Amino acid sequence: AWFLFTLIVFICSQSIMNHLNAGSGSGSGSTSGSSASARLLASEASGSASDAGVQSSDLPLEIRVAIFICRCFVYVCSMGQWMFYHVKYSLKDFRSNSVIRYGRCKIPEYLCQWQGMSSLLLTFFLLSMFCMEPIVHCLANDGGVL
Repeated sequence: AWFLFTLIVFICSQSIMNHLNAGSGSGSGSTSGSSASARLLASEASGSASDAGVQSSDLPLEIRVAIFICRCFVYVCSMGQWMFYHVKYSLKDFRSNSVIRYGRCKIPEYLCQWQGMSSLLLTFFLLSMFCMEPIVHCLANDGGVL
Protein backbone atom coordinates (compact mmCIF):
# COMPACT_ATOMS: atom_id res chain seq x y z
CA ALA A 1 0.00 0.00 0.00
CA TRP A 2 2.83 2.42 0.87
CA PHE A 3 4.64 1.69 -2.39
CA LEU A 4 1.51 2.32 -4.45
CA PHE A 5 0.84 5.58 -2.59
CA THR A 6 4.37 6.88 -3.18
CA LEU A 7 4.17 5.75 -6.81
CA ILE A 8 0.96 7.74 -7.31
CA VAL A 9 2.50 10.82 -5.65
CA PHE A 10 5.59 10.41 -7.84
CA ILE A 11 3.57 10.16 -11.05
CA CYS A 12 1.48 13.17 -10.06
CA SER A 13 4.52 15.28 -9.26
CA GLN A 14 6.53 14.32 -12.35
CA SER A 15 3.90 14.08 -15.06
CA ILE A 16 0.33 15.04 -14.29
CA MET A 17 0.83 18.33 -12.44
CA ASN A 18 3.30 19.62 -15.03
CA HIS A 19 0.57 19.44 -17.69
CA LEU A 20 -2.40 20.78 -15.72
CA ASN A 21 -2.16 24.22 -17.32
CA ALA A 22 -1.29 22.95 -20.82
CA GLY A 23 -4.77 23.48 -22.27
CA SER A 24 -5.18 27.06 -21.03
CA GLY A 25 -3.27 28.63 -23.95
CA SER A 26 -4.89 30.57 -26.77
CA GLY A 27 -7.01 28.75 -29.33
CA SER A 28 -9.20 25.75 -28.94
CA GLY A 29 -8.90 22.03 -29.47
CA SER A 30 -6.33 19.47 -28.52
CA THR A 31 -3.67 20.85 -30.85
CA SER A 32 -3.41 24.10 -28.89
CA GLY A 33 -2.86 22.14 -25.68
CA SER A 34 -0.08 20.12 -27.23
CA SER A 35 1.54 23.22 -28.72
CA ALA A 36 1.41 24.92 -25.32
CA SER A 37 3.12 21.87 -23.82
CA ALA A 38 5.69 21.94 -26.61
CA ARG A 39 6.39 25.63 -25.92
CA LEU A 40 6.77 24.90 -22.21
CA LEU A 41 9.13 22.00 -22.87
CA ALA A 42 11.08 24.00 -25.45
CA SER A 43 11.53 26.92 -23.09
CA GLU A 44 12.66 24.56 -20.31
CA ALA A 45 15.08 22.80 -22.66
CA SER A 46 16.67 26.05 -23.80
CA GLY A 47 17.25 26.96 -20.18
CA SER A 48 16.70 30.67 -20.67
CA ALA A 49 13.64 32.30 -19.24
CA SER A 50 14.31 35.53 -21.16
CA ASP A 51 13.70 33.82 -24.53
CA ALA A 52 10.45 32.28 -23.34
CA GLY A 53 9.17 35.35 -21.52
CA VAL A 54 6.05 35.13 -19.44
CA GLN A 55 3.72 32.90 -21.42
CA SER A 56 0.28 31.53 -20.75
CA SER A 57 1.88 28.09 -20.43
CA ASP A 58 3.67 29.04 -17.19
CA LEU A 59 2.30 27.13 -14.25
CA PRO A 60 0.47 29.06 -11.53
CA LEU A 61 2.01 29.33 -8.08
CA GLU A 62 -0.46 26.87 -6.53
CA ILE A 63 0.51 24.10 -8.95
CA ARG A 64 4.23 24.80 -8.52
CA VAL A 65 3.86 24.62 -4.73
CA ALA A 66 1.91 21.34 -5.02
CA ILE A 67 4.66 19.91 -7.27
CA PHE A 68 7.28 21.04 -4.75
CA ILE A 69 5.44 19.40 -1.84
CA CYS A 70 4.94 16.14 -3.75
CA ARG A 71 8.58 16.00 -4.78
CA CYS A 72 9.73 16.72 -1.23
CA PHE A 73 7.50 13.88 -0.05
CA VAL A 74 9.01 11.48 -2.60
CA TYR A 75 12.59 12.43 -1.83
CA VAL A 76 12.28 12.56 1.95
CA CYS A 77 9.88 9.69 2.61
CA SER A 78 10.62 7.27 -0.20
CA MET A 79 14.30 7.88 -0.92
CA GLY A 80 15.03 8.46 2.77
CA GLN A 81 13.33 5.20 3.70
CA TRP A 82 15.29 3.25 1.07
CA MET A 83 18.60 4.82 2.05
CA PHE A 84 17.97 3.95 5.70
CA TYR A 85 17.03 0.40 4.68
CA HIS A 86 20.19 -0.16 2.64
CA VAL A 87 22.55 1.34 5.21
CA LYS A 88 20.92 -0.75 7.95
CA TYR A 89 21.10 -4.06 6.08
CA SER A 90 24.56 -3.40 4.64
CA LEU A 91 25.95 -2.73 8.12
CA LYS A 92 24.11 -5.79 9.47
CA ASP A 93 25.57 -8.05 6.77
CA PHE A 94 29.10 -6.66 7.10
CA ARG A 95 29.08 -6.96 10.89
CA SER A 96 27.87 -10.55 10.77
CA ASN A 97 30.25 -11.28 7.87
CA SER A 98 27.31 -12.31 5.65
CA VAL A 99 28.96 -11.18 2.46
CA ILE A 100 29.49 -12.65 -0.97
CA ARG A 101 32.89 -12.16 -2.58
CA TYR A 102 32.78 -11.00 -6.17
CA GLY A 103 36.43 -10.82 -7.14
CA ARG A 104 38.01 -8.51 -4.59
CA CYS A 105 34.71 -6.83 -3.67
CA LYS A 106 32.55 -7.88 -0.76
CA ILE A 107 28.84 -7.55 -1.47
CA PRO A 108 26.24 -7.75 1.31
CA GLU A 109 24.26 -10.95 1.12
CA TYR A 110 20.86 -9.25 0.96
CA LEU A 111 21.85 -7.76 -2.43
CA CYS A 112 22.06 -11.24 -3.95
CA GLN A 113 18.27 -11.47 -3.92
CA TRP A 114 16.40 -9.69 -6.70
CA GLN A 115 14.36 -7.59 -4.26
CA GLY A 116 17.46 -6.19 -2.59
CA MET A 117 19.17 -5.41 -5.87
CA SER A 118 16.09 -3.82 -7.43
CA SER A 119 15.46 -1.65 -4.38
CA LEU A 120 19.11 -0.55 -4.48
CA LEU A 121 18.70 0.41 -8.14
CA LEU A 122 15.54 2.33 -7.25
CA THR A 123 17.47 4.15 -4.52
CA PHE A 124 20.24 5.09 -6.96
CA PHE A 125 17.70 6.33 -9.50
CA LEU A 126 15.94 8.44 -6.88
CA LEU A 127 19.28 9.81 -5.69
CA SER A 128 20.32 10.70 -9.25
CA MET A 129 16.93 12.34 -9.85
CA PHE A 130 17.40 14.36 -6.66
CA CYS A 131 20.85 15.49 -7.81
CA MET A 132 19.36 16.69 -11.13
CA GLU A 133 16.26 18.24 -9.53
CA PRO A 134 15.74 21.81 -10.80
CA ILE A 135 14.36 22.92 -7.44
CA VAL A 136 17.64 22.00 -5.73
CA HIS A 137 19.63 23.98 -8.30
CA CYS A 138 17.27 26.96 -7.97
CA LEU A 139 17.76 27.14 -4.21
CA ALA A 140 21.20 28.69 -4.71
CA ASN A 141 19.93 31.41 -7.05
CA ASP A 142 16.16 31.63 -7.21
CA GLY A 143 15.84 35.25 -8.31
CA GLY A 144 12.87 35.64 -5.98
CA VAL A 145 10.84 32.89 -7.67
CA LEU A 146 10.02 29.44 -6.29
